[in-house]
Amino acid sequence: GTLEHINQRYQAQSGQEIRLSSASTGVLASQLQHGAPFDLFFSADLAAPQQLLDAGIGQSATCYAHGQLALVGGGLEALKDPQPTLAIANPVTAPYGRAAEEVLARTEFSAGRTRQLVRGTNVLQAYQFWRAGAADLALVARSLAPEGSPVPPSWHQPLQQDLLVLRQSASISAYLQWLRSDTVRQMIIEAGYQPCP
Repeated sequence: GTLEHINQRYQAQSGQEIRLSSASTGVLASQLQHGAPFDLFFSADLAAPQQLLDAGIGQSATCYAHGQLALVGGGLEALKDPQPTLAIANPVTAPYGRAAEEVLARTEFSAGRTRQLVRGTNVLQAYQFWRAGAADLALVARSLAPEGSPVPPSWHQPLQQDLLVLRQSASISAYLQWLRSDTVRQMIIEAGYQPCP
């Protein structure tokens, strides 16, 4: 993924090791509430970091990217058809799943509402379902599927992705400075995200 690529570049130039733990935003937020020892939390939305801050967990939150949705397996017109199965991330725990539900609720896609939905625990699993042939279509992050049909951002709530700083240190400060660099900004754009203003 994009974060792995960014971290590899950082590790190569800084020599500092970074360990990633990947799961849906909701699962990671729950782990943090139960004391998981993370330094930074990259969330696929802005609500989870804010809820953690409200609960006294973490020090500050800031936008690091804006996610985009894409449909793989067909053009956006395919969402009108109830026949193809469609994979989405779980809307209860995954912001991309909530955004996918908002797109599917649009009036122009009402004819397709009887379709079978295949829910992945997160957006990566929804994409993998489509890749494995377990679903005909998938509404997923554009960063996973640059070949997909882009979904207009106005069709769903913004997918602002926030970073929550849980612990401060000199190494965390150096890493955050790297994340704000033009190099990383360009990597984010190339990966199918929009940068934060």
